[in-house]
Amino acid sequence: MTARGVFVCFYFLFCFECLAEGKDALPTFAGPAMGTTYRVTLKEHIPEQTLGEIHRQIDQLLQQIDLSLSTWRDDSLVTKINQANAHTPILLDCHLSNVLAIAGRLYEKTQGHFDVTAAPLIRWWEHTNVASSSHSSGRHHGVAPPAVMELVGFDKLLIDEAGNSDYASLQKTHMAVALDFSGMGAGYAVDEIGAHLLSLGSTAHLVELGGEVRAWGQPNLVEEWHVALRIKETEPAEIIKLRHGQAVAVSTSVRGKRVVNPTTGEVVKLPSSAPAVVVYAATCAEADALATAQVLARFQKETQNSSPATQ
Repeated sequence: MTARGVFVCFYFLFCFECLAEGKDALPTFAGPAMGTTYRVTLKEHIPEQTLGEIHRQIDQLLQQIDLSLSTWRDDSLVTKINQANAHTPILLDCHLSNVLAIAGRLYEKTQGHFDVTAAPLIRWWEHTNVASSSHSSGRHHGVAPPAVMELVGFDKLLIDEAGNSDYASLQKTHMAVALDFSGMGAGYAVDEIGAHLLSLGSTAHLVELGGEVRAWGQPNLVEEWHVALRIKETEPAEIIKLRHGQAVAVSTSVRGKRVVNPTTGEVVKLPSSAPAVVVYAATCAEADALATAQVLARFQKETQNSSPATQ
């Protein structure tokens, strides 16, 4: 996840430590990216590639992804889309095409709990005086107005595959529709880094960015990659193992922070005691998004079960 958080649940904390047997001897590089940091550990050096050359290539790849997906950059493609008028075609690039395809599948898989168009709803709640802000947890008594909810939903995006370009174009049904990929951008970047390393000839590597982790191959013939999962600073880390192609993400509530439900327009405040949700998936983008959606779905279920019966 990025430093900002996610777009359905903006306020979750992730902390991973990536470990491997004899990791000090393994080729490793790291750096800043997307408002956070990343780290790559290789099983061994890649033939005909210095570690410095690989590092520069990954930095360039991350800059390209940031230039496509970042809502913090005035010159990014997603900012251009967010500022565009309704029904104005904007040509996509490879990264935005990829994340929109993934986001569309996850929108359906989570019944709309993961929605890259939830930005207008989140902004509305951020600027609204929430009457229940002093409560420890629970639903706010109200929902966002219809005018805001009409801006939310994957059907507010019109993607046209026609034309001579390698990539589709996108139109918004309303000017105020806005995209935010902070709930999957870091995970997507991890997947892209791993794919690029494979193309260079790496046979095994572990990639972490902003707390999102995915493994490729094995560090040796008998062991899988080891990752220390630390959810709270006051608790010892749990050592988990990642198989080839396996990604992991975790969501945990932070005291006083709210969660916006894009399917209903409600906002809830999670109790700080809520247990963390750890999700394993085939890609980091999917693990990132599903961890977010599952926290919201679980909280909904718990509050429904605890509600008094209707008279």
